[in-house]
Amino acid sequence: MDRNPSHKKAKPETGGIKQSGDADEMGSGRFKIADLHGAWLVLIGVLIISPDALLVRLVKADDMTTAFWRLLILGSTLALIAFWRGVRRRQSLRHAMMPTRDEMLAGLFYGGTSACFILSIRNTDAANTLVIIAATPLLSALIAVFVFKRVLAMRTWIASVVVFVSLAAIVGAGFGGANTLGDILALGTAICMACYFNVVGTRIHIDAVRAMMVGAFLATLIMVPSADPLALQPLDPLWLILLGCVVLPLSFLFITAGAKKIPAAEAGLIMLNEAIFGSLLVWLVVDEVPSSTTLICGSIVIATLAIHSYLGLRNSRRLRAAEAR
Repeated sequence: MDRNPSHKKAKPETGGIKQSGDADEMGSGRFKIADLHGAWLVLIGVLIISPDALLVRLVKADDMTTAFWRLLILGSTLALIAFWRGVRRRQSLRHAMMPTRDEMLAGLFYGGTSACFILSIRNTDAANTLVIIAATPLLSALIAVFVFKRVLAMRTWIASVVVFVSLAAIVGAGFGGANTLGDILALGTAICMACYFNVVGTRIHIDAVRAMMVGAFLATLIMVPSADPLALQPLDPLWLILLGCVVLPLSFLFITAGAKKIPAAEAGLIMLNEAIFGSLLVWLVVDEVPSSTTLICGSIVIATLAIHSYLGLRNSRRLRAAEAR
């Protein structure tokens, strides 16, 4: 999920993914990802990140140890990317690696997103977590209204009411049971992610690689007192390395590259597939069947967000057509 250099201003209402000039730069080898259509790039990124929840589930270590290693490996991978990029640009080590104050702020929210996501997946059904996180674009839009005083379209208000009632039903169905903590942490994930999108969207100079790196390392430090880094099972390092070195960085590369080339509403529409693919993988591999409440309310959430994104996309196309006349 988790999921962003020189950004264009984001559109919180539609949950736009932040845009990064580094995505093209990172794909400037033999295979140029910039040659693909933006929608395909985002879809590839979604397919890559879909096993995230499953891989977290496959790790047998305790929750804090799993979070510690996932965040440490991710932070180290991002640090290597930042260093490599600095070498290519002939920047000093300090310039390439040292985060700004705004990047520290964005990093705090990204660290909260990553930590809450891992602990949520470990404490509730994966489908619950992924469906709740799917509401991030609407949360981002609401934060933009109340914090940055932006005007919200009526369709977003209607979608917000429908989605939040559905999410309340999912959380309420498990309240007091084994899934309560995980569902609350999933809400925390969505809130932190929405705050992250708003911070990087209103501060276009933020380098998201550095921000994510700082967030991963800060969250790792928080996990240290409760983690037992040596208490890993034989296959745990494999799943953790796949997560931190392959799944998360590669999905970031493709999604940010694709989001540069298509409207935010279209990118958000495609990214809804993560909740479907991710839940399906966990269902098939570890036989975790979502509850009937999650299936019904999750379907309502996904359908509402899909309609909302489609309407936003249609509206943006009309505006572009009118401007072209």
